[in-house]
Amino acid sequence: MTTTIHYNASELKEAIVQDADIHKRRPVLICNSHITGLAVARGLGRKGVPIIALDREDRGLAFSSKYVLHRGVCPNPVVAEKAFIQYLLDIGPAFKEKCILLPSMDEWALAMAKYADQLSEYYIWPFSSYETINEILDKSSLYKRANELGVPVPAYERVTESNHKQLPVDLSFPMVLKPINKRAFYDTFQEGLFIANNLKEYEEMTAKAKDAGLDLIAQEFVDVNRDGYVTIVVYMDGEQNLRGALAGQRLEIYPPRSGTTCLVESIEAPELTERAVSVLKAFSYEGIAECEFLYDQKDGEYKLLDINTRPWKWIGLPIHCGVNLPHLLYCAVNEEPYTSLNPKVGVKWVYMNDYKKLKEQKEGLFDGDILSKEEWMEILQHRTDESSLITMAVESNDDPEPAYRQLQNAFSKRSYYCPC
Repeated sequence: MTTTIHYNASELKEAIVQDADIHKRRPVLICNSHITGLAVARGLGRKGVPIIALDREDRGLAFSSKYVLHRGVCPNPVVAEKAFIQYLLDIGPAFKEKCILLPSMDEWALAMAKYADQLSEYYIWPFSSYETINEILDKSSLYKRANELGVPVPAYERVTESNHKQLPVDLSFPMVLKPINKRAFYDTFQEGLFIANNLKEYEEMTAKAKDAGLDLIAQEFVDVNRDGYVTIVVYMDGEQNLRGALAGQRLEIYPPRSGTTCLVESIEAPELTERAVSVLKAFSYEGIAECEFLYDQKDGEYKLLDINTRPWKWIGLPIHCGVNLPHLLYCAVNEEPYTSLNPKVGVKWVYMNDYKKLKEQKEGLFDGDILSKEEWMEILQHRTDESSLITMAVESNDDPEPAYRQLQNAFSKRSYYCPC
C-alpha cells in the first residue's frame, strides 16, 4: 500500500477535493492517529465511512491503515492550539458536507470543544461542550457530583504551595500523583502518573513536575486486588440516551502500577454501568466516554477514579464485542440512531507489544501468562472474525500495514512516544 502523508493543510485540502470517494458519504476526521485512532478508523472504515487522520507527527499507526483515505501532519494542540484550529479551518472548505470530529486524546478533544462554534461551518462536534468536558475532567467537580449521587470516590486534593507539606499527612503513602495536563506530562516523563512511596519520593516527584511547569493532583492510593480494575464504556447521544455500553476488567497494565492497559476482558457489571450512566447524566453528557472504577479492599466499595470524555486505548474491544461505539455515534449524528447494549462477554483485547514486555520482565498483576493456548493460536493466526476469543490492538489480517509500521517505529533511531 502506498501511503501519502500531507505535511501542510493546503496539500491535504487539495487531496480531499480531488478524491471522489470521500464525498460519497459524510467523512470522519480522527486525531491523534496511534493505537486509539487505529481502532476508531477500523471500526468506522469497515462500515464504509471515509476517514481522514491527523497527528502531530507521521508515525502514528493509523496512518498506515488501509481504512484511512488521507493523512495530515498538523500542529500539536498542546503547544500550538490556535495553529491546530486554523489547520482544521484551512482544510474545512474541501468537505462537501460537514465532517465529524472524533478525537482520541484529551488535548485534541479540549481544543476542538473550545473552538466548536468556529469550526461549525465545516465540522460537527458530537460531544459535550468545552465547559461540560472541563467539569468532568476536573476531579473536584466530578467527585462532588459523584458524592451527591452516592457514587464512592477516592480522596484527592490538588497540589498547591499552601497544602504541599500537609498532603502527605492527609493522604499518607503510597500516594498517586496525577497530572492535570496528561499529554504534556507524558511527553516530559514518558509516564502517565507518579506513585510516591515515601516523603522523599513525594518531594522529588512534585519538584520534577514543578520544574516542568506541570500541575499535579494528589490522590489516595486505592489498595486494589488484581480483579478490582473495572471500566464502563458508553456512548450517550445528544438527549442522554444510552446507545451502547460495555464493562471491561483490566487484567494487565504496562509499565506496572503506573502504565496503561495492555490486556482487558469484557465482563458483566450492570450495577457499575448504572453508576457510570448516572454520573454522566448528571452532567448531561453527550459522546463516547470511559468511566474507570477501582475496588477498594479497605471498605469493599468500587470507587469512581476517572472519566475520559473521548475514545481510549482499548476501544477495539467493544467494537469487536458488537458495541461499535464510533459507529453508534456516527449513526446518531446522521439521524439514524440504533442501540447496542448486549456485548459478548469473556472476550479479551491485547496490546501485544506491551503484554510481551510485561511478561518477559516477570511483572504484572497476574503471575505468568494469562492467555490460553486457544487464544494464542488465534493471535498467531491473526484471526479477526467475529467469533474469535481475542482481538489485537494492532495486528490484523485484513489491515496488516500498521503492524509493520510499529516494527519500523521500534527500529528507528528517532524516539516515538504516545500514552495511548
